[in-house]
Parts: sequence; structure tokens; C-alpha cells
Amino acid sequence: MSEVIVVGDLKSAKTLGGIGAILTLIGLGFIGFVLKLLAVKNIAEATGRGEIFSKYLWAAILAIIADLVLISVFIGSMGSMTSESPEQVIGMIGFGGVIAIILLIIGMWFMKQSYDMIAEETGVGTFHTVAKLYIIGAILLIVLVGAFLILIAAILEIVAFFALPDSVQQESGTISIQKEVY
Repeated sequence: MSEVIVVGDLKSAKTLGGIGAILTLIGLGFIGFVLKLLAVKNIAEATGRGEIFSKYLWAAILAIIADLVLISVFIGSMGSMTSESPEQVIGMIGFGGVIAIILLIIGMWFMKQSYDMIAEETGVGTFHTVAKLYIIGAILLIVLVGAFLILIAAILEIVAFFALPDSVQQESGTISIQKEVY
């Protein structure tokens, strides 16, 4: 007879991730970011795959660095508008934007790996879709179409987190999913 070991409860991950995704979508990005980070950590612990969290953490770090690059480039360009030619200022903004997008694409690749593992471990395939939309959106940000795809990914991310099962169980090396019905 195989022994059933409850690996982890995902109820708090569902709540934290869903609320975090909603807050991110409505413009409270930092609070939403922290809640999603906690949710992914909870999922990693529940499934016993720490790699889920470490990949997501790399994605978060790279996204923060990309934001800092953009902010510093815009602040620097505002300060140099009086002393530099318009072409130099536009060039500086363009160069900084390209660097930020490259960092964002690399970050989204890590997020994709994390979300793909979450989909695999929990059976919520929406995480695969969200991951694909985020990385394609990041790539297409160069031509500005990507912002629309990232918006769709953010909406689907809410659905994905709220679709998480309530718990994940492991039976002698295999993972099974349990969802409570109310």
C-alpha cells in the first residue's frame, strides 16, 4: 500500500497570488509584486521544488533592474536636455530602453520557466499560457505591441492563481492534486 504524504497547502498561494495579480493590474505594482512573490514561494515549498521560487526571484530581480535602468535614463536625459543636442538625448533614451527591454526579456524567460514548473506541478495549464504571453509581450515591447500582450497575460495571471488547487499531495514519488469543492 502506498503512503500518501501531503506536501503542501496551496490555499494561501491562491489567495496571495490572485490578490497580488489584481493589485498589479490596477496599478499597485509593488504591493502586488510582493504578494505574488510570497505566493510563488508558497507554491515552491508546497511542491518541494525550490527551483520554482529561485527562477521567479531571478525574474523579479531582472525586472527591477530594468525599471531602474529606465528611470535613471529618463532622469539623466531630463538633466542633459539643456546641454546635449536632441539627437543625443533621444539616442540615450533609446539605448537605455533597449537595455531595459533586453533585461526584461531575460527576466521573463526566468518567469516562464517558473510558471511552466508551476503548471506542471499543479495541473493549472493557464500558467503556461501566461508565461508565453509575458515573454512574447516582452519581446514585442520593442514595437509597442507587446504592452497589449502583457496586459492580457496580467489578466490571465489572475485566473491562473485563483485556479490553483487547494493542496498538492505526493504519493510515493508522484504528485496528485486535490481541490476542495464547496
